[in-house]
Amino acid sequence: MSRDHEQYEENVGAYLLGALTELESEVFERHVASCAVCRQEFDQLRVASEALPRAVEPVEPPPGLKKSLMEVVNAEAKQRSQAAAPARKRFWQRPFPRLSPAFAAGMACLLLAAGVAIGFGVSSIGGGSDKTVTALVDHSRVPMGSATLVVRDDRAKGGVLKVEGMPPPGANRVYEVWVHRGNSFVPAGALFDVSRDGSGSAAIPANLKGVDGIAVTREAQGGADKPTEQPVMSFKLA
Repeated sequence: MSRDHEQYEENVGAYLLGALTELESEVFERHVASCAVCRQEFDQLRVASEALPRAVEPVEPPPGLKKSLMEVVNAEAKQRSQAAAPARKRFWQRPFPRLSPAFAAGMACLLLAAGVAIGFGVSSIGGGSDKTVTALVDHSRVPMGSATLVVRDDRAKGGVLKVEGMPPPGANRVYEVWVHRGNSFVPAGALFDVSRDGSGSAAIPANLKGVDGIAVTREAQGGADKPTEQPVMSFKLA
């Protein structure tokens, strides 16, 4: 794999965050249109980026967050301006901008302040209080599918769903996770796709206290407000 290709692959996230210039975005889009590897990476990350607004209710960030973030960004910009400038290259010879530590940290802070719980499973799922539930799978539609759901005993911190042997959800479609209470199904704030080997995972940020079960359906890209089909798998929690 060439270094140029690696540069495109590394900047899929930067494109989705809007961190590329208009011209760089056009070059990136042309590459993705002809590269199956980057297109797969792009499609998987896009699912996660579209799920962010649905994850949890946003909250107002701390008043000092913007000021402290801009102080770090301005300090880095000053350091770069003082460094010796390399010979100017044509735009197609220049690598795409990478997310600097300050920028990445800033984005993490902003997402945290907005209440986005992506990745919470690493810190909140673990230890002796974990409970693993095996899915009831509709093998008439997903013959090789299997899945597990890991939750804490108190269920307050959501869970992590892992699937294996699942087929792609279909063109312009994703798998969506639902919370089942009584006779109603509501979005759990989690969308996911699967890799070529059929594996995938999703962090469920919803409070699972009082929940009867979890279900998964195939929905249009971006998710739905109500399930449009019978679940392809479900987990009984009650």
